[in-house]
Amino acid sequence: MRAVKITILLLILLVLMVWGAGKALSAPVLIKLQLTGESDYQKANQLGISVYHKFPTEVDGSNLVIAEFEKPLLLSLDNAGLVYQIVDEEPWSEGYYLISESERTEKTELSDYGKILVTDRNFHFMKISDEKARLLAGKGYYIGKVFRHSLPLKYQSRKIELPKNQPFSPSIDSLLSLISQDSLYAWDLRLQNFKTRYSYSDSIIKARDWLKNKFIGFGIDSVWLFHYNYDSDQWNPVATVVGTVRPDKVLVVGGHYDSVVYGSGTNPYTWAPGADDNGTGTVANMEMARIIAQNPLPVTVMFVPFAQEEQGLIGSDYFAGYLEGLSTDLPLMLDFDMIAHNIGTHKAVKIYGDASTMDWVNLMISMASTYTNLVASYAGQSSGSDHYSFYQHGYDAIFASEGDFFNYGWHKNCDIVDSLSFPYMKQVTRMCLATLISVARSTGYKIGDPTQDGVIDVADVLYLINYLYKAGPAPDPQLSGDATCDGHVNIDDVIFLINYLFKGGPTPPGSC
Repeated sequence: MRAVKITILLLILLVLMVWGAGKALSAPVLIKLQLTGESDYQKANQLGISVYHKFPTEVDGSNLVIAEFEKPLLLSLDNAGLVYQIVDEEPWSEGYYLISESERTEKTELSDYGKILVTDRNFHFMKISDEKARLLAGKGYYIGKVFRHSLPLKYQSRKIELPKNQPFSPSIDSLLSLISQDSLYAWDLRLQNFKTRYSYSDSIIKARDWLKNKFIGFGIDSVWLFHYNYDSDQWNPVATVVGTVRPDKVLVVGGHYDSVVYGSGTNPYTWAPGADDNGTGTVANMEMARIIAQNPLPVTVMFVPFAQEEQGLIGSDYFAGYLEGLSTDLPLMLDFDMIAHNIGTHKAVKIYGDASTMDWVNLMISMASTYTNLVASYAGQSSGSDHYSFYQHGYDAIFASEGDFFNYGWHKNCDIVDSLSFPYMKQVTRMCLATLISVARSTGYKIGDPTQDGVIDVADVLYLINYLYKAGPAPDPQLSGDATCDGHVNIDDVIFLINYLFKGGPTPPGSC
């Protein structure tokens, strides 16, 4: 009997050894993978590579990604001609963050805080605990939490070409005139007077409820709280204004509402005013929502103040993932963070975005020169605000920030409204709202509907006749009047629409 027991134990041990060896052989590893051109993206998708982070796209279109792949199958990457390197043999045994420098980073030996796995330009992909990452945030680094959910991997081909110089539009200017500097100041002061909007304080709940009630007070029918839990219960207020022509298309306007202070004995539970960071982006979001609530755009707009930006872009990541899960048609996310610090006559404003978003960046720069006294310029990509979460989830996203960065007040208890310029902030808000309206109009049209009222009828025929023969306004965008999809707006389009409306002709196409 004893011999039988020994035999059984040996068999069990052998099975466990074989199972353990097999598991070790099949365990995934973390790799950095260089993708150059559309064919590389196709190969990566065909091989089922799970991507967890995407570094900003280079100007030449190449992209460095962090991915997980089964170690025994790495030969298939070689066979596909994909360039990779193993960076972690034990993935997810600790957390990952993207760490990058800001305008006031204290130079620090990053390896003292965690393991640097990949460095690409100013971006460091690190294996590091939440606690150590937040210590680096206290030293002026931007931190972005990397989650274990697979991201979409798609080649960013540009399908829209927006001219750098947009003509002045009286209808846009009339909406910009509704921006109230008094509201911007009063609402920012109210946010400051919560004393703190630290993510783990009771006051953040009060601020959240105040934001929700303000959106409802603007007359927005759909206002709700998007709940998630990473390390605590958190909520993003969401106010949705449905589009009049293409409600299926969605633009997101963001800007986080939490705040934090670091160092010098300060306690974020009792004092983190965050007037500039990011009370300003939050109230600009609110003011645009107030105006658009009464003047809906062709596409749907979601106004979303995000939670937990200061802990690593957490609230925006959860929300971007939620929209991705719904397969949301989202042409652009607009983010505003720290937009009111200004000394003297300083008029600069910085626009951040990935190299693949330059059409949208150029549009915002054009809006600044057309409707404001600002001097806007492209500042490259930044991982320091919530737009970066949307980039990770496969959406175009750009981020506007003050040109004169609030160095001495950033993440300090002196970040108060008395340090800010609200005339300057009003100009930045004008630029942002003009961009939102222009993007909505350029993406929310129907072909054959140059009046952009959502209905193709005789008014559209008259519009084209007026444009062609009476020097009337041109269709904007041109495709809205190009019913034949031949690249030109001419009499053929008029005949096409007349034939459709009165003679049972073909319906104008959904896209050209």
